[in-house]
Amino acid sequence: MKDTLYIQLNDDALDILDGLPSLGGGAKDVAPDTLSEPSEDLFARNTVQWLLASDGVASGSEGIDVIDDLVDSLLDSRGGMFGLDIVLILQGVHIFSTAVNIPSKQNKHIAQALPFMLEDNVASDVEELHFVPGHRNNNGDVGVLATKKTVLDLLTTHFSRAGLPLTAIVPDMSCLPFVEGEWVFITDGHQLTIRTSEYQAMSIELDALPILLNSLFTISEGTEPPEKLIVRVTQEFKSDNFENWLKTQITSHLVDIDTELDMQHVETSEFLYLCDSISDQCVKMNNLLTGDYKPVPKRAPSLFNWKPMASLFSILIVMLVGFQYMHASQLEKQAMVADSEAKALYRKYFPKDKRVFDVRKQMKSHLMKVDTSSSSTAFLPLLAQVGEKMNEMNRASKNQVFIPLRISFDEVQGELKVDCKAPGFEALDSLKKKLESLQLGVEIARASQDGEQVKARINVRSSS
Repeated sequence: MKDTLYIQLNDDALDILDGLPSLGGGAKDVAPDTLSEPSEDLFARNTVQWLLASDGVASGSEGIDVIDDLVDSLLDSRGGMFGLDIVLILQGVHIFSTAVNIPSKQNKHIAQALPFMLEDNVASDVEELHFVPGHRNNNGDVGVLATKKTVLDLLTTHFSRAGLPLTAIVPDMSCLPFVEGEWVFITDGHQLTIRTSEYQAMSIELDALPILLNSLFTISEGTEPPEKLIVRVTQEFKSDNFENWLKTQITSHLVDIDTELDMQHVETSEFLYLCDSISDQCVKMNNLLTGDYKPVPKRAPSLFNWKPMASLFSILIVMLVGFQYMHASQLEKQAMVADSEAKALYRKYFPKDKRVFDVRKQMKSHLMKVDTSSSSTAFLPLLAQVGEKMNEMNRASKNQVFIPLRISFDEVQGELKVDCKAPGFEALDSLKKKLESLQLGVEIARASQDGEQVKARINVRSSS
């Protein structure tokens, strides 16, 4: 399994995001050049919370470092970023979360419909938003996360420049576990992160808690309160007065409602609590880096030094080409010698031909001129056909197959008698079939084993 690095930016580093108009409208007063050209040192000079989860297990304590120190620490401990998934847990104030009902089951149609269906629910122009649809349930409900494209551009650009290319950006409220019939609240004394359903989650300022509770517990027709309300207060704000105030605010809305309150103080930070709650499925379903923002898979650095192998391969290719050239040269010389011998033999038997340009064609021409009716000249065609088939079989084998011993011709019978040695009876049968395919009458007069070879006589006559 891969290691996972969870990161959360501190509030100072998010000031520039707060300067962007929120999804609900409004913005802080910031310089225009800060919005368009963020400082290159913005993330490097601010601290982040981080936790390295080895083999998917989030164990150990969190670290708080500036980005540069974190990168140096990872390079020293791991030797690089390969095999490391970097997940940014983004404060939910920058995320809009809701659910819509879409009849279509095709992802393409869902993505096309979302901007039009949510246009009246957000203050920003939908063209400036990046929508991430979740899975669609049997009722056609689709969970949707939306954030400004400028936020994603800022985060992906600066983290990449810092040497920490992001694998995923996950809203903090989506990290909270969801169980049917349960609501989850977690607060550090300043922010309140809640999850009330599979699709509904948000992060708000704690000052807005009374308004939120009035909205949540205004039970409309057809809806039911949760069976259990889980509230966790993290160690960042450990105060009995605060916890009593929080409990009073919540219990005042649970009167006459059959909802169990499970409120506890946890000895951990909100960041660690989220890291313990997050799962691979959560990251997959709520990752904001989709579409144009989908990260490019990292390739493993090669541990193999390919240059020596490439040099050896080049030398091998040169040697192979040289060998092929030498072999071709030798074959050319052998062909020239064979051609000279064939021409000399041809001139010996046909001295009247002064010009020899193609031994094969000229020999074939002489054979065609022979009077086939004459028994004295029937010898040459038979000899040529038998010799051609023997030569063909010899060339097809690595070793010489047929060795002619004696050739005679019976002028009365018009029969060519060939005494030869063959490697076996199968070779004799094969030669017989080849000659019969030429419309010749073939008879193996006798055949006997002679050591590892077979000594035989083959009688061949013309079938015409």
